[in-house]
Amino acid sequence: MVRVVRLADGSLTPGRALPGRGAWLCRDSTTCVDLAEKRRAFERALRGPIGTGVVDDLRRALGGTAGPTGREGSESPAS
Repeated sequence: MVRVVRLADGSLTPGRALPGRGAWLCRDSTTCVDLAEKRRAFERALRGPIGTGVVDDLRRALGGTAGPTGREGSESPAS
């Protein structure tokens, strides 16, 4: 598990010892990040707005790829 914290600028960063409210995600799967984004769980758990593109930055920080994982049945991005 990895703890994610929203910084003052609205960005998300992983860090177990960072101060503030955090949300826990599975470490080795971008599926958890995708699901949290789809359900707007970051905004609810961290009690604040999440900026555009911030979740993609989090995926990169966690070692995943940016954007959807390409799972069958996943929603396509809104235009």
